Amino acid sequence: MTHIDPRRPSPRYYYLWHLVSLGVMTPDPCGEELKQTIWDELADIGATSPSTVVMIDVGCRFDHPNLRGRVDHRRSIDFSITPYGTRFSAEASDRPAPVPSNFSGLDLRRLNLDALNSDDLGLLQEIAQDLIESNGLWRGHGDVERIFSSHGTAASGLIVGGPEILGPEQEPHAGAIPYFGVDPYSHLISVRTGFDDDPAQFISALLYAWNQTADVIVLPRGLPDPVASYMTPKDDFGADLERWANRDHSDLLGRMEALQATAETVSPLHPQRGATKARLWRILRQIFIAVSKHIPIVCAAGNDGESQLNYPASLASRENGVIAVGAVTANGLRAGYSNYGDGLSLVAPSDDMQVFNRYQLRDVPKTRERLKYLCSNDVQQLDYSHLGLLTTDIPGRFGYDAGRAATGDPDDRASPEPQTGLYTQFGGTSGAAALVAGVVALIRRAERARSAKGEPLDGCDIKKLLCDTARQSLPLMQDQAPLKGDRMNSASEDADTFEAFFGCGLVDARAAIDAIIL
Repeated sequence: MTHIDPRRPSPRYYYLWHLVSLGVMTPDPCGEELKQTIWDELADIGATSPSTVVMIDVGCRFDHPNLRGRVDHRRSIDFSITPYGTRFSAEASDRPAPVPSNFSGLDLRRLNLDALNSDDLGLLQEIAQDLIESNGLWRGHGDVERIFSSHGTAASGLIVGGPEILGPEQEPHAGAIPYFGVDPYSHLISVRTGFDDDPAQFISALLYAWNQTADVIVLPRGLPDPVASYMTPKDDFGADLERWANRDHSDLLGRMEALQATAETVSPLHPQRGATKARLWRILRQIFIAVSKHIPIVCAAGNDGESQLNYPASLASRENGVIAVGAVTANGLRAGYSNYGDGLSLVAPSDDMQVFNRYQLRDVPKTRERLKYLCSNDVQQLDYSHLGLLTTDIPGRFGYDAGRAATGDPDDRASPEPQTGLYTQFGGTSGAAALVAGVVALIRRAERARSAKGEPLDGCDIKKLLCDTARQSLPLMQDQAPLKGDRMNSASEDADTFEAFFGCGLVDARAAIDAIIL
């Protein structure tokens, strides 16, 4: 294993604060240099076998200098074009003909899909057989990833980003820095999906991840299931909703048009809408649960600031390996946007959001002092955190940073590679979920090094390990920030249980790995 020296984390190098908070790095009492890293500890026990992380997102620019050699472009795939999958190849001469199936060897027998009725199980088996017998497509990696992959590129950097890997005659990239994700020794497979409410692409993505024998699967985004992703409105808005409902009911013309449309739909002469899509969404939910019992699936809890989780994080329960991850700030507070409530598994460090509502005022002290006169006396006043997660970005105007030099078009193939815009401040529960996926990659490496101690951990075991070793405070360079609840959607919410805001607590990479190797 190549030794990684993260240098001295002086104030200029404090962009790795989140790795300290996770226990991946441990500073000395003064916070001026590192005592140890989890990577050194794993190297000492011979945990050199890389983990495989499958990320289902919007793609990844894997030619980024800090991702090159860490994102497996040969196994990365795109399901937004076809459910049979499109693989990436730069040169036409590298593309074998005929195009092989992307699902060769797919076997569902180990998955416990008893929750599906016989008809849905039969449909899934037909889908699987069709995928096995299908041929995928080839395309070059470039245009789509240059425009749409900023989110996936940022999440990838947090998971497996690392110092630039150079060949014998390669020169370092002029704009690259010695960046580190949670586990720069592991590999990531990028599985691209689109935003259409087409469940077929997500079924293919999940079955592909299963077929790749992933160590961990991460979804740093929600999925548009029309039923499971619905969020129940809060009681506070009941009066407003009732007022809108009354207004709609008084619209006689609208009601007549709705009745006419209904009459046309139920007419035996009118084309009938099929129920296949609803069945596919139902099948996908069961695949999620079944796969998670073997491979942990890390999901972002959502960025709505609601006391209910986004889908598929909302599938998390004690009986499966779906890990719903919320975000916590460097102040030890739930991030202002982070969803919380029943089913939340854990939290991880991320950025923050300013809040100004009837229950909470979250901003910098100077702004709070100016605005507190607009609030009632029982409004909770909280500090806003400026710290975010520095990670990898796509250069040019399509990246989060958009830090391209004033001259040159980022889409012009003849223009030189941008020297700026390679990094950005990132956050959300997406960033928190990515960090947890990196921790699971570390755990898997430790587990393989100690494989003689027992059976491999399944998805439920990994989730329990993370929960059992989670902590109730957030370590910083020189201090500890206790995790504290807040009130976001009701007046007395800050008195709710710890679990409502933080699940089992903050992920602790060192404690989880020590539980395996000691």
